[in-house]
Amino acid sequence: MFCKHSLSKSAIFLSIIIALTFSSCVQFKVINIQTLKPADLTIPKDFIQPLVVVGTYKGIEGVPESLAQASLDSTAAAEAGLVLAETLSQSPWFEGLDIPVKQHYRDDSSKLIIPYSWQKVEELALETNADLLISLEYIKLTPKTSGYSFWDGAMQAYYGYLSMNVYAYWRVYDLYRKEVLAEHLFRDTLLWEQTDYYRVSVGDQLPGFFSSASYCGFLAGEDYAKKIAPSWMDEQRVYFIKGPKPMKLAAEFAQKNQWLDAAAQWQATLQKYNGRPQLVAKAAFNMAVANEISGNFEVALDWLNKSEASYYLPEVKWYRKILEHRLKLLERL
Repeated sequence: MFCKHSLSKSAIFLSIIIALTFSSCVQFKVINIQTLKPADLTIPKDFIQPLVVVGTYKGIEGVPESLAQASLDSTAAAEAGLVLAETLSQSPWFEGLDIPVKQHYRDDSSKLIIPYSWQKVEELALETNADLLISLEYIKLTPKTSGYSFWDGAMQAYYGYLSMNVYAYWRVYDLYRKEVLAEHLFRDTLLWEQTDYYRVSVGDQLPGFFSSASYCGFLAGEDYAKKIAPSWMDEQRVYFIKGPKPMKLAAEFAQKNQWLDAAAQWQATLQKYNGRPQLVAKAAFNMAVANEISGNFEVALDWLNKSEASYYLPEVKWYRKILEHRLKLLERL
């Protein structure tokens, strides 16, 4: 399967941390933290009950190809709806909420994916008393499979592939404000390929049509959930551990995620060793980390300023960029 990837900011920050580890004689520890990534698309935050609606089409009776296509699309749609609801439940906006998934057969014949009427939206939402309807308006899969034989230098071999073009369209209906929001088209092409000394076929060396359809739905649902709701992402931070006893005690507390106790020891370091500017800078830097983890980003920046005023630490520059970036992201939450 072919996918495009880009280097994330967290990966860039990790590379900086690794570079500092090998280029600096300063001893510090790396910790893993989770930060909140804002959604790309805007939806209201004041909803009470969300509902996921999966729109599908019935095939034409008596036309095997049409029925097969409808069944394939329905498989992907059902998976997309379930994965969307499951992924949303991991976001702090939806945490603790029951997100039902409802299937709805569309019967409109237009080639355009027109929004539901508000009367239809209210009908769909009535059973669960939903005030936010997240709708998979349409999903279409286009499978293609082929292969060929070739001589590998010793004996006859076979190559085969299965590709799936995925086309999924989403909308969010805000029933309170009567607004249609966060329209999004998900498009992708997934490819499975295999080489064997037996003829390559779907359902044998390659996944079956319905297995691959489920995976297409999984990607479509996961992608949209991350676009409409804030999600947690893993990042790394560093804190200094070398120094007198309070610094070492603080490091032990930090390892146990006891940041208030660690901060108390760093405060003690600042008071007792205020005549050692490099040590003061490190303790102040650590205080910035403790405050970021506690959600006090402005205070964390103040501590970085104190660190910078005491002694030059190269780590301050990149950490300031991280904090400023997080503050900008918070404006979008």
